Amino acid sequence: MVRYKFDDRSAGQNPVERFLGGIERAFLRFSMLSIIILLVLICLSVAGRTFFNLPIPDDVVLAENMMPIIVALPFAYATARRGHIEVEVFTSWLPERFFQPLNAFAHLIALIIFSTILWCVWIGVMKDWNSGQYYEGELYLPVWPAKLVFVIALALFCIRLLLNLLEDLGLKTRIIHADATADSLS
Repeated sequence: MVRYKFDDRSAGQNPVERFLGGIERAFLRFSMLSIIILLVLICLSVAGRTFFNLPIPDDVVLAENMMPIIVALPFAYATARRGHIEVEVFTSWLPERFFQPLNAFAHLIALIIFSTILWCVWIGVMKDWNSGQYYEGELYLPVWPAKLVFVIALALFCIRLLLNLLEDLGLKTRIIHADATADSLS
């Protein structure tokens, strides 16, 4: 049996890193719990439809709205631990001195792309909120909550990308040491 262990490698020495690490772990746990809830929702709906001709109302909409929780909330956790899948076809033959600049470049590109996505989704959330848009169905569920969860998850992901970029550029350790020096002087 494989057991998952929550890794605390990203919980740095400063309070900001520890705080972000706590939020990342909470988001990961909530995402894992959401998978179980989705499983139960789908099983109950299928069983209700098959045996009693009574499915859970708007089960497809509920499942669709749980996807941002399941998929996006763990982004920052994986990024903090540098656990995303990497394709090393072109980089594996390079000397090690190129890895850090390439990682910095990748984090910069990812930060630009996901900040743009974050901004676009935020505009969509505001439009949905202001218009009161909802899904057609028995429950009339609003559209904006799932998008707002996605925005929050992307915001934390972008913060983590920025911290990784600073670390790859060698600026993060300088900032942490400067904070520690300032704390020891006071």
